[in-house]
Amino acid sequence: MVSITELQQQEYLSNQESIIHNVDTRIKLIVLVLVIVFTVTSTNYIIFLILELYLLSLIVISKISLKDALIRVLLILPFGFFIAIFQPFIQPGQILYTLPLNINITLEGILFAELLMARLTVSVTSIILFSFITPMRDLAEAFRQLHVPDIFAMIFTLFVRFIFLFFDELTTIRQAQASRCFTLSKSKAPYSWRLKQVGYLFLMMFIRSYEQGESVYNSMASRGYNSESKIYYSQEKISRTSILYLLIPVCLIIILFTLNYVHII
Repeated sequence: MVSITELQQQEYLSNQESIIHNVDTRIKLIVLVLVIVFTVTSTNYIIFLILELYLLSLIVISKISLKDALIRVLLILPFGFFIAIFQPFIQPGQILYTLPLNINITLEGILFAELLMARLTVSVTSIILFSFITPMRDLAEAFRQLHVPDIFAMIFTLFVRFIFLFFDELTTIRQAQASRCFTLSKSKAPYSWRLKQVGYLFLMMFIRSYEQGESVYNSMASRGYNSESKIYYSQEKISRTSILYLLIPVCLIIILFTLNYVHII
């Protein structure tokens, strides 16, 4: 429930008006990939700092709450920290300390853990920015415009269109249960019985999803859709703002790469 609510809020924020929001979705996606690829192939912490400051400045320009964005980043980082915390024990190298059971802490492992967290921070920030400024429906259309395989684009398009519909169905079912004075969290019924009711709930959702899928497919088939059908997407010209949004990070990456190559940074 919480995750769907956050998704609805994020979709609302992604439909706001700003210079960054109006950038072509294809350009946003290309920039996201460029930043992540450059980040994961770099080892210079100055580069990470500059990229992070650049991404944070874009968040401010897009009129998104910097506090909300940082909270999202901090919520995801612990998952990366869980992976990084094991690196000092499994990476070979100079041994700094030996724990019982012959477990070694290496200098190379600590350095790699720090590098992993720095890369993760920049990558997560870029993804958070992208999710805040890109509606999911525009992302689905961008996939088709970038010639992503049709089956993938179709699945993602249907996912975007019906995820909130299924959430509404779930809410309706839960309201019907609540109107009959039944709540899973406050019920004093035996645990096994409550678990069975959860199973019934998921079974009902599966049946409704199946019926909805059949209805959608029959509607598409009645309009001539088949596996070889091509989905229409609008051919819009790329604006100057979108071109600038692409050129700035590309130039920044080239400059940072050059400075790092000649050991200036």
